[in-house]
Amino acid sequence: MKLLLLAALSLSSVAALHVAQDPQDAPKPLPQHSLLVKHVGVWDAAVVTHMPDGNDQLGKGTMTTRKLAGFHTIDDYESEFMGAPFVGHGTNSYCPVRKKFLSTWIDSMTGAPLLLLGDYDEKTKELTMVGEAFGQSGKLEPCRTVTKFVDDDHFQWTFFGRGPDGKEMEVMRIEYTRRK
Repeated sequence: MKLLLLAALSLSSVAALHVAQDPQDAPKPLPQHSLLVKHVGVWDAAVVTHMPDGNDQLGKGTMTTRKLAGFHTIDDYESEFMGAPFVGHGTNSYCPVRKKFLSTWIDSMTGAPLLLLGDYDEKTKELTMVGEAFGQSGKLEPCRTVTKFVDDDHFQWTFFGRGPDGKEMEVMRIEYTRRK
């Protein structure tokens, strides 16, 4: 019974907030959201993966980015990796409460979702994010990504993880070109 009462109170609180909010006061996208939304479209990806044996594996992929309500973007990525189909999905946003960019990523190679938080440097046009990713140890390990916005039709995404010596190393780099 207590659970039902709590649920009813929660719903009525949310409803009261919603009714009391003037549509003109509804949240509006911030300039940080605009940075993400301007990358809506279809992108061709040139991938360089640094393999544990020291060799690089080259690949190609396609990413389609769509907008969600002017605040967020959703990435759908497809390629082939090591002879197998690879599919990934990401979400990207800016959280005005945390004052941080936030991204999530899931894909067909691991059951461990990736969560990244970071900051954009207007001067360098780079979005640097940190989090934890499934690593070569079989555990979550610190990681970092850097997205360099070259121009409206090109950007570079670099993933850094822990190397065999335990130090950070570049694991993968993807050069994206907007499909015309």
